[in-house]
Amino acid sequence: MLEIIFEDDQDTAAFLHLIQHSDDRENIIVRESIRKIEIEKAEPAFSIQRFMEPILVKFFLECKEDEHMLSLIEETYCFTDQDEQQQILQLAHSIIEGEADVLPFEPMKPPRKQYILDELRTICLEDEVFSIRSFQIFRLGKYYEQLRETVEAAIDEYKMEQEYQNFIQTLRDYVMAKPPRIKKVHIVHDGSFTLWEMRYVPEREKMKYIDRRFVRDHPMYIDSHLLAPLISIAPDEVVLYTDQPEHMMVRTIQNVFQERVQMLPLQAFSNAETPVKHSEG
Repeated sequence: MLEIIFEDDQDTAAFLHLIQHSDDRENIIVRESIRKIEIEKAEPAFSIQRFMEPILVKFFLECKEDEHMLSLIEETYCFTDQDEQQQILQLAHSIIEGEADVLPFEPMKPPRKQYILDELRTICLEDEVFSIRSFQIFRLGKYYEQLRETVEAAIDEYKMEQEYQNFIQTLRDYVMAKPPRIKKVHIVHDGSFTLWEMRYVPEREKMKYIDRRFVRDHPMYIDSHLLAPLISIAPDEVVLYTDQPEHMMVRTIQNVFQERVQMLPLQAFSNAETPVKHSEG
């Protein structure tokens, strides 16, 4: 008989639910008491070990993983706001779902499920006492190290996203407060980005359009070739020709100019009226 010890009633109930919805449920006898479940085989040849391994893996992944990551987010990395915690947790899930990209410097690292399964196979689950807490503390070090690295990556991504959103809001406020220097501009994205109205303007003349102080205050973010003159011109209309709507620069232009942007496929530029294609601005 296997005796499983839990930390709280919620874990006990969650584990019972997994057992009740598992295959081969009819081959075991289950007895429940306070924070404890006893599992006995109904058939002598039945393997409790093989029955329990996938259930335990599922329990740790589905019932305990978020709990551990949230504990790291709050207690180790000091994010106490619940909305922030949930955003970081969702980013961690996104990283996990693309598991090959979680830790690119260690491409051979096995998936989380394998860590847990490997450890379960080093112990006997037939007629022993199995403590959930003890197994977590003494057996899951590598698994929890991977979760910690995933949480760190999610936090880095969250901070970058917050910086990006603050940057976008700064640009948006600047554009909204500034009168346009050119009412309507066209941007052609064909491998690179071309601000069509400025394509023949000499560099020295182009610099007159750029708010140098604003660019100096945001040197890491503002592209001097496109974004700096575009923001400084602050047009009322932006017609953007591209076949890559998910490109980072395309998204940035959309986020800054919002309803001022009209996005069209690149082919539409080839079919545009001659004055648009050949105007000098």
